[in-house]
Amino acid sequence: MITTILLAMASPAAAPVPAPTCASPQSADRVAGRWVGTFAGADWTFELTRDAKGWSGRYQSSRAPVWRALEAVSVTAGCATFSLKSEPRVTFAVALDDGGTALTGDAHIAGLATLPFAAKRTS
Repeated sequence: MITTILLAMASPAAAPVPAPTCASPQSADRVAGRWVGTFAGADWTFELTRDAKGWSGRYQSSRAPVWRALEAVSVTAGCATFSLKSEPRVTFAVALDDGGTALTGDAHIAGLATLPFAAKRTS
């Protein structure tokens, strides 16, 4: 179902654009938390956590309200990248704002498009 939504929203002529270098002044620990944003016509909730093994996360959407693990979670300073297990692959590259209340950046849909993405902290 996600694939159909993404394909309908992405322009086939648009090539993926590499994520810009992140310049958030925030610390990595401030990225941890629950974030809610809208993407591909659905509301998405992302949880990013850090433990002794490193960073991990999970997600769910209003269209599929079941928690699923994020893949390739990486956090450096106030910047994060993470992917959904999907075809085509969707990778988010976001930066924490100065107030620590929003993540903004892009969602890269492999081979199709790059769309803006923003999420607000809920915890």
